[in-house]
Amino acid sequence: MISLHPKIQRALITGGSRGIGLAIARRLMDQGVEVYYASRQPSAFEHSLLHHLAADFSNPRESMGAISESFQGMERVPDVLVCAAGTLHEALVLRQEDASMEEQLRVNMTFHMHLIRWIVAPMLLRRFGRIVGISSTAARFPAPGQAVYASAKAGLEAFLKGCAVEFARKGITCNWVTPGYVRTDFSSEFLAQKDLKKVVPVGRAGTSEEVAEAVMLFLGEYSDYLTGSQIVVDGGLSLAVK
Repeated sequence: MISLHPKIQRALITGGSRGIGLAIARRLMDQGVEVYYASRQPSAFEHSLLHHLAADFSNPRESMGAISESFQGMERVPDVLVCAAGTLHEALVLRQEDASMEEQLRVNMTFHMHLIRWIVAPMLLRRFGRIVGISSTAARFPAPGQAVYASAKAGLEAFLKGCAVEFARKGITCNWVTPGYVRTDFSSEFLAQKDLKKVVPVGRAGTSEEVAEAVMLFLGEYSDYLTGSQIVVDGGLSLAVK
């Protein structure tokens, strides 16, 4: 088990009600970290260290107001931010509706840009913070119908790179994990149409727990020198893309 950095006490995860976000939350709580997760609906999983913040990421301004208000008066804003929320509406570019395009950009990228800007301020005062984005192999290898989703994820990666440069000397690291095919509620319909043994060298989809373990590397005891970095968790998929 990866030991967490001793300064980590509290974390905020977007989209933490299920799937990858919840798997990350559970790993953190295993080591005594208090976890706040922002999502539209609360998780069916309950824990004394797990707290739900209601948020609709398609409305960044309203969600940011709700989240910041939740932490008002608290002595400590989270030391960790994990940007795990995401949405995908597959459609060819010429068939994408305006509302669908805007929602994918807001949920996958714009909202998280605002959230990172907000949480960095108290991190700067403490001269410590960990920010981890959950991207996608689609950012580099988009399938037909994923152009908007891929653009948003690539934009989040670029934003994290810029933040890594700006905050490196302030004790704040910014990294991202790039999953390939991971079996979650979010991807179940898509994966049902894929013969993974033919496209993934490992021959199967990944699990949320495997992605969570990669995230833990960026939060570990010896993570101070890890910033602007990416961990790909795709079973070799990127190597097999032609």
